[in-house]
Amino acid sequence: MFKTLAYSDIFDYPLTAEEVNRWIIKGDSLAPAKKGLFYLPGRSNLVALRQRRRRYSRGKWGRVHRLVGYLKLFPWIKLVAVTGALAMNNAQADDDIDLMIVTQTNRLWLTRLLVSILLFPHLRGGRMDSSKVSDKLCLNLWLRIAHHTLLLTGRDL
Repeated sequence: MFKTLAYSDIFDYPLTAEEVNRWIIKGDSLAPAKKGLFYLPGRSNLVALRQRRRRYSRGKWGRVHRLVGYLKLFPWIKLVAVTGALAMNNAQADDDIDLMIVTQTNRLWLTRLLVSILLFPHLRGGRMDSSKVSDKLCLNLWLRIAHHTLLLTGRDL
């Protein structure tokens, strides 16, 4: 299980048994858990860090639900997804909120323009200083449906 835990350790994110089973890297074997979480030796501090980041994430999710509600105005938006640390409930207090938006064919650029105007006060913009981006939206991934089919299976999620 070392490879699996080493990968999650990059993100300071100890795994539950369910997460280990879901994301275990081929060839790794399961080891016993401590406090319901798996982590590398000497990294028990990650348990408290995960709990703290989960609390920060909870607040950010509330903001996501409020702001993404505006995107219902665009019937050609087919999917809005949270990416990055927040997608794993592992956001830090000063993190921005990364979003992926999928549109129908021939609406990508129009949607990008209109959404950027509508959400402008809530966008991260080009700021690189993380102290100024807390809870700002970062529309960092835009896709269009090329063949009118977007297939996501339970394993892909």
